[in-house]
Amino acid sequence: MSGAYWARRLLQTALILFIVVTLNFFLPRLTPGTPAGHLYNDPRLSPEAKQEILAQFGLDKPLHVQYAVYLGNLLRGELGTSFSYRRPVSEIILSRIPWTLVLTLSSFLVSVALGVALGAAAAWKRGGHLDTILLSASIVVSALPSFWIAMILTLILAFYWPVFPAYGMVSPHVPVGWNWAFIGSVARHAFLPVLSMCIGGIVGYGILVRNSMVEISGEDFVRTARAKGLSENTALYRHALRNAMLPLVTRIGMSLSGLVGGATVIETIFSWEGMGLLIVEASRSLDYPLMQGTMLIMAVITILANLCADLAYARLDPRVKLK
Repeated sequence: MSGAYWARRLLQTALILFIVVTLNFFLPRLTPGTPAGHLYNDPRLSPEAKQEILAQFGLDKPLHVQYAVYLGNLLRGELGTSFSYRRPVSEIILSRIPWTLVLTLSSFLVSVALGVALGAAAAWKRGGHLDTILLSASIVVSALPSFWIAMILTLILAFYWPVFPAYGMVSPHVPVGWNWAFIGSVARHAFLPVLSMCIGGIVGYGILVRNSMVEISGEDFVRTARAKGLSENTALYRHALRNAMLPLVTRIGMSLSGLVGGATVIETIFSWEGMGLLIVEASRSLDYPLMQGTMLIMAVITILANLCADLAYARLDPRVKLK
């Protein structure tokens, strides 16, 4: 890869980040209401008290001055102080990200591993029972939203047969710490959210790999590998699957961008206090610094995920040249 490519990508990244930061600041302020609306509209407050409330939230300055202050704080690595929690935004985000990653990273790894394996096997035995089941499942799952799947699983496995907890992250009587009781409790509480997210992911990755493998399996190099006497597993995984991975890399790159904030609906349903639920809370309370901080983190992860996908393309397919 040439230096010109890296220079161009860095300039593009800087421009995109600037646009994201600008939108991050102005879009929340375009929504109706203010963070102090429930206090500011009290008729019993004097004009001086109202002005003090605005100053407390930093909203008494002109919009361009607030924007300049926001940019200055970002350059110093500060995301501001939450209006609702009265704590630094970075501290709140750092306390929530691990809980979101428990769900999203677990479901991502399970979905990719099972989806690739099922899709490759279904394509290699095209028209077989597994292929038929996978195609039928894709039709059903594509019509079912994740929140509906989550509610059905909760109804069955948490109420009819109370095997797993219906909400929360850990049992109240379990001490927090790196002990087996705590880890086991978190795993039990995470099972239903992860399963709700995995079902669509497994089928989605499976269909993607299956379709790509069907197209690749008819190429000359696959027939040549078989003609050389290579085993079916070698022809499948070393030759066909590697060349069918390019569409999967794109899908994985897009999925990585949603690892932090992609479980908003699931976290809300299961009262899982992660980044998704934090975004909902910040939006409801018009907590500008918290909204800006969460959206900025997701934007940065999205940009880095796309960059990693580009690099992976060049690694998997030598025909792809990054200039």
